[in-house]
Amino acid sequence: MAECTYSYDRYPETDWKVVTLTCPGNSPEEQTSASFSPDIGNNLFSFAVGGTEYLFPAGNARGNLSLLGTPILYPTPNRVRNARMTFEGRVFEFEPNNNGNFLHGLVRAIPWECDEPVASDDSISVTTRIRFEPGTEIYERFPIRNTLELVYTLRPKQISMTFTVRNEDDSERLPFGLAVHPFFQILGDRSQVRLLVPAEKWMEAENLLPSGRLLDLEDGPADLRTPKALSELDLDDVFYGLNRSKPQVIYYDALGKKLTLTADDFYTHTVVFTPPAAPFFCVENQSCSTDAHNLHAAGHVEAAHLAILNPGESHTSSIEFTLSDQ
Repeated sequence: MAECTYSYDRYPETDWKVVTLTCPGNSPEEQTSASFSPDIGNNLFSFAVGGTEYLFPAGNARGNLSLLGTPILYPTPNRVRNARMTFEGRVFEFEPNNNGNFLHGLVRAIPWECDEPVASDDSISVTTRIRFEPGTEIYERFPIRNTLELVYTLRPKQISMTFTVRNEDDSERLPFGLAVHPFFQILGDRSQVRLLVPAEKWMEAENLLPSGRLLDLEDGPADLRTPKALSELDLDDVFYGLNRSKPQVIYYDALGKKLTLTADDFYTHTVVFTPPAAPFFCVENQSCSTDAHNLHAAGHVEAAHLAILNPGESHTSSIEFTLSDQ
């Protein structure tokens, strides 16, 4: 097997820096590449195997290019009600960007640090990070010193994301959630793409904001413990009760392939977003609920699953996307 390689480029139209990792594998079918941009949220916007692209890279909103790919959501995955949250007596306020709420965290659209990739015969890795420290805008919004580190590792037919969160503050505890928000391609028609989400509960919600109640799947909009085709789904919902032994799976029946989304037990939640008119869909591993900080403050500790690190503590977790035959 030839050694994995990397290259640098610029994204068309925007001049964002692009890092591309490539592993040739043992055959053209195994050749795998991944591209991300540290300039715009460290977004993984391409994951291709055997010449087939599985991520939806970009779209145009109101005439502006928007990178879709795989936004990283931290420290507040999904929505924060009224763009305001509390934790242990502290109030954090954000600029509303979604019908009066705050959507998708602080790190998805700003530059990250990026080290030089390190290659071997069967994999290639690159370490990236974003720092919350005095003098940065994200620290002003969330004034707790901390670092989020992400190591991308590419192997034939697989991309893994290993996250480490470090609380570097002298006195403050760090409350956080962490998620990825991949936009996946629809390959074939909608009836030929099926989703398996082996969750235990559905989160009751109003206006896309959970109440904190965990309901049986029979009472929700869909039970995805048996794979369902996109043609049957119209979801923007939070599900609960996932673990590493029961990964989510996307079945691409037209290709005879499946993409397995394996995440550590830390990622208890997922958001499934299947807009019928869109050329993409999303299956989003989350460590917590939407509006987790506020649900935690309201006493919904299990449903929120908010992570909390004391000063000096750190936490590491991983998510992998792996392609295989059905």
